[in-house]
Amino acid sequence: MPSPLGHALAGLAAGWLVALPEGPWRREGAARAAVFAVAGMGADLDLLAGAHSGPTHGVGTAALVGLAAYLVTRRARLAAALAAAYASHTLLDWLGSDSAVPIGIMALWPFSREYYESDVHLFHAISRRYWEPGFWTSNLRAIGRELLVLGPIAAVAFGWTFTRAAGAARR
Repeated sequence: MPSPLGHALAGLAAGWLVALPEGPWRREGAARAAVFAVAGMGADLDLLAGAHSGPTHGVGTAALVGLAAYLVTRRARLAAALAAAYASHTLLDWLGSDSAVPIGIMALWPFSREYYESDVHLFHAISRRYWEPGFWTSNLRAIGRELLVLGPIAAVAFGWTFTRAAGAARR
């Protein structure tokens, strides 16, 4: 499963691509970017309850996040952006390697309680076992891979958002 950094980058990119018309340099845009990054990491709050990879990692929870955002803000585009940022976590974990039983995530919760894992392991698992040999090396290698994969995607999302905001400002 990817690191919090990888999840934050994916959440940021997903949120920007859906709803950051004012551009990331403005105060409101920067605050939204931070919220998108936090939403991208949100599913891992289940670690605090010792129930990792369960319902919080499902598309149903992403929909609930979007619904809650809409009820609070009454802004459909922002709600969709938050749902997309949250759902990016599901996608990344599905594409990540998993060695903890049960293998995979409840990606289709609440429609299914089955665990799913992709055959393509784009992201390496991040270890939380700091006492084991190779902890730092393997985690730094995994984070480097995340940056190589997600960095360009986030950069394109940023560039597209910035261009879109500049175009809107000229009108």
